[in-house]
Amino acid sequence: MKRIFEHIIKHIKNGKALLGALFVLGACESTELKILDNPNALTPNQADIDLFLNNIQLGTVFFYESDNTDNENGANELGAKVSRLLAMTAGNQYSNAYTGQSTDEMWEDAYSDVLIDVRTMIPLAEELELYTHVGMAQVLESYIVMTLVDYFGDIPYFSALQGSENLNPAVDSGADIYAAIDELLTTAIDNFNKEEFAAPASDVFFGGDESKWIKLANSLKLKLYLQTRLVDSGAGGKINTLIADGNLMDTGADSFYFQYSAVDANPDSRHPIYSDAFDAGKTDYQSNWYMSLMALDRSIPDPRIRYYFYRQELDYSAANNQTKECVIETAPAHYAADEVFCTVDGGYWGRDHGDDDGIPPDDALVALHGVYPVGGPFDDDTAAPQLNRNVGLKGAGISPIMMSSFVDFMLAESALTLGTTGDAKVYLENGMRESIAFVMDFGSGLASEAASFIPTEGDIDTYVNEVLADYDAADADGKLEIVIEQYFIALFGNGVEAYNTYRRTGLPNMQPTIQPNPGVFMRTFPYPDNLVNQNSSVSQKPISVQVFWDTNPADFID
Repeated sequence: MKRIFEHIIKHIKNGKALLGALFVLGACESTELKILDNPNALTPNQADIDLFLNNIQLGTVFFYESDNTDNENGANELGAKVSRLLAMTAGNQYSNAYTGQSTDEMWEDAYSDVLIDVRTMIPLAEELELYTHVGMAQVLESYIVMTLVDYFGDIPYFSALQGSENLNPAVDSGADIYAAIDELLTTAIDNFNKEEFAAPASDVFFGGDESKWIKLANSLKLKLYLQTRLVDSGAGGKINTLIADGNLMDTGADSFYFQYSAVDANPDSRHPIYSDAFDAGKTDYQSNWYMSLMALDRSIPDPRIRYYFYRQELDYSAANNQTKECVIETAPAHYAADEVFCTVDGGYWGRDHGDDDGIPPDDALVALHGVYPVGGPFDDDTAAPQLNRNVGLKGAGISPIMMSSFVDFMLAESALTLGTTGDAKVYLENGMRESIAFVMDFGSGLASEAASFIPTEGDIDTYVNEVLADYDAADADGKLEIVIEQYFIALFGNGVEAYNTYRRTGLPNMQPTIQPNPGVFMRTFPYPDNLVNQNSSVSQKPISVQVFWDTNPADFID
């Protein structure tokens, strides 16, 4: 409180002349005033810092998850489909599945909404000593810019966002940008540790808890160092420093996610996948490989499967060559003998990777998104058609951007590949249990109405112990694959980390593309058309171009 009064007194002292002028004006009966500024054309220094920060926070969510206006082409869904968390149905070759037009909206969300607001707000906030505002903006910029590098490689950054001073900024080295982001996260942490004049009016992620923002910043550093482990011999030491400092996300309460509501108008505040699928019936096809991994890979199904997927049919007796053409076909010759094809036992109706057949009359048959993370229905074996806007949590889902369980899996990978501090098996178990607990707690309101289908503690222990037994029996390569498989299961709803992890490790071993010759894998996405067409300094690049931290062979993944 003392600091607030000191701040007010400082501005009053600096404004004595203004106060005197006001007193003079107040003593006059009438005064002719000359308006010098257009009140309808506010300058940046007249803007409300809290409104700036609100827009930055929501823009980050739109970048990650889309905003119901861009065909679900946020960073999350693009990464999820190429890495098989969802079925890729836009094409059977990577080169025709996603084009420069596919990434236009994601790019616009980043540059035109978030980053320009960050650059405009920060000097204004610093002048007012609003250091928590600054730190939050810097962390969100770090996440977005790191993801842009991960998805596109070299991007305009250091000379970008300068308006008419540079209308055609050239691309900068992804490695140089990563180094700058590392420093930016350090600066953000420093800002959180300063005494600010006032806290943000709204923090949609952590409710104003600066300690959680600091944990997020450190966890993003962990992600950055792990991402660069193939090109940075010092990555292990940097990660050990983070572990020793003990300020990473370590419980579900630290997780970084955005909570949607069930409000469906003015504006629609539901999860965008829910509103797109359950309102309009344009549901994504679930990935047959992913559902098979959860349903059939162990002696019992994964405890999260009823929360992730809702089956509208429990068998395929209603399937025919009109509703699901592949039921009358045999598996392609390039599929392994034990590879799932076309259908998954138990009613998990999805599509194989790259199956771009047209849309058949299967709306009442396909497996839908469940309660986690999009706010759909809980699967209680009812097997009733659910494509309507009033099911489940009615869209009150979340966007899981960086969950505490992700940190455990990253630390497990680091321990196995870099020899960093800690037992990879312990990290693996912690990650599984944290993920399962968070998912079950999130869906507990719906699941309580179908108590007999809720996994018991015994079910959870059986599943986790079986994974750990397989881990103990595996060689070094097998141990890493088990860690990455379990990471992928925990990642449902997060395509960004799945896409990065697949390119970094080549794991898990997944279903091939249904087309035997899908072409080169999407090592980076094509630059957006809007960037290439409007910036003379940037030319389109092939999708075979690898981001700087990806030094794996050209044919490493498919």
